Amino acid sequence: MADNIELSKAFIETELPVAPPLYVSVYLMTLVVGRDSAKVAEKLHATESDVLRAWAYWMDRKVMQKGEENKPPQRRTLVSSERPDYPPAELAMYIKNQDVKNLFESAQKKLGKMLSHQDMSLLFSFHDWLGLPLDVIDLLLSYCTANGHKGMRYIEKVALGWAEEGIDTVEKAAEYIELRKTGFRTILQSFGQNRLPVPAEENYMKKWLKEYKLPIELIKMACERTVLQTGKASFPYADSILRQWRDAGVKDGAGVAELDKAFAAKKSQNHQAGQKPAQKEPPKPKQNRFINYTQSEWDFAELERLEREQREKW
Repeated sequence: MADNIELSKAFIETELPVAPPLYVSVYLMTLVVGRDSAKVAEKLHATESDVLRAWAYWMDRKVMQKGEENKPPQRRTLVSSERPDYPPAELAMYIKNQDVKNLFESAQKKLGKMLSHQDMSLLFSFHDWLGLPLDVIDLLLSYCTANGHKGMRYIEKVALGWAEEGIDTVEKAAEYIELRKTGFRTILQSFGQNRLPVPAEENYMKKWLKEYKLPIELIKMACERTVLQTGKASFPYADSILRQWRDAGVKDGAGVAELDKAFAAKKSQNHQAGQKPAQKEPPKPKQNRFINYTQSEWDFAELERLEREQREKW
């Protein structure tokens, strides 16, 4: 542990005014105790995740050097580890952090109950294990409870989803919430559905909105056409329609109308080209109620010759 530390004038004038206060504390404590995330966290009543993020900030600012000899330890990864459980003594240490304490107080109001040790351990794991910032966790709680979901298992499932999708800022969380509140709900209603989407359906809707970047009104038209054509909410069928519209550069209803008109004209042209000219049949002899057999064609010159020969014999 260092007895004295030195700060440059440039650091004080340039970095201190803009750096988050916690990151400044982490940097100073690191100079004192060394690159030990657990020890720094304990001294500051912070979490190791906070320390790691602070170190990453100072590395980006070129204040701390990157290198194998002083590389910070890696945070627990969701893929290779199970959710940790925090003993009461350890959790009590983390609660000394005012931001963590504020999160628990906010959670109690949103959930309408006193948090148990298990509840607090779960919520804190979203920050320490999944790496979600505390303000994002608070927004996650607001999102879940606003939709009538106060069960901790459901909240944990949403937190896992956010971590996997990289929703680690308030801005990303707000975009996620807005997408489901307006986009997903509107699309499902266009299919005649009033329910939550399953993951496969969410993937289709994300593709239409984010990858295809199609306006919601165009997606609604495709969904309505799908139901009319198939009689059901077929996401693959709607995707084929929207993919064709995207490839054709269609952006609105007017573009769809032009595309429909061009398709109808081409279809009509192909139909006409495929028709063969009708062959005329020879006229049939007229039939009437007096003559119901085929009329003969007579050679009157031959009849006159035969008549003359008969007269000469007489």
